[in-house]
Amino acid sequence: MDNFGFLFAANAFVWGGIIYYVYTLKQRSRELEKDLELLKETLSRESR
Repeated sequence: MDNFGFLFAANAFVWGGIIYYVYTLKQRSRELEKDLELLKETLSRESR
């Protein structure tokens, strides 16, 4: 019963890592979407 502080800290650390990981995945996804749109625009200009 004395280790609830450590349990809470470990739980918060793990959830913080998960949230950070999901955030970085979202950022990478946005960058890829921007690159894809740029590629589509470039290809459409070249095919004209």
